[in-house]
Amino acid sequence: MTAHHSISKNHYLSCISEAELCSNTLKRIEEYGFDYFFFRMIPRLGNITTNSKVITNYPNDYVDRYEKGHLSQKKPLLTHCQLSILPIIWSSDVFRETPDQWRATQNCGLTYGWSQSVHDPNGAVSMLSLARKSTPVTEDEFSDKAANVLWLCNQLHSAMLERCHLHHRLEIHIIRLSCRELEILKWTAEGKIASDIGMILGLSTRTVNFHISSAMKKLGANNKTSAVVMAAKSGLL
Repeated sequence: MTAHHSISKNHYLSCISEAELCSNTLKRIEEYGFDYFFFRMIPRLGNITTNSKVITNYPNDYVDRYEKGHLSQKKPLLTHCQLSILPIIWSSDVFRETPDQWRATQNCGLTYGWSQSVHDPNGAVSMLSLARKSTPVTEDEFSDKAANVLWLCNQLHSAMLERCHLHHRLEIHIIRLSCRELEILKWTAEGKIASDIGMILGLSTRTVNFHISSAMKKLGANNKTSAVVMAAKSGLL
């Protein structure tokens, strides 16, 4: 079956529960000839550790070590996928700087696989890794299935991003920014710095910075630019 025909039979992975999303993805990757998958979506302006969204059927022991243990210090697949949309087939050379991770991957039955990423225009990045216990990925298999894997990565990206945005919008609308915080964020969006805003509003620079910090904390933003973007996208500005 060609990639085109296979894709035409697929259904769009709509905004369903994460459990259903995981189940549907597992069925799909089994059709592709793989046993395991790991999908991660990192929102724009998000932090990899705290904001990324993950669905996977990887062995729990490996996930715990990969996400929480020493293996989380270096992630060659993640690094590659954040910088490039080119698929990468796993090999010892890919993990040459993290040989312990390569051995752990193989010991958990994640022996052969490849990873694919998508980067959307808004800056969100997703990566999908497929793995199996036996049979190396050949060039012919890669050529035959690459379009399917890319399609699946895009579908998961869209579905997870929709869930992330919905959850984020609900959280933001519950937040109550004060009139002063909103006023200062609006002037910040105009490109004004704290001292300028202070002059405009008759406040000290320290007071302006206090309100900016308060707004950032309420919005869960890492900086004032992120706070402005979050507030604007949520319709607060």
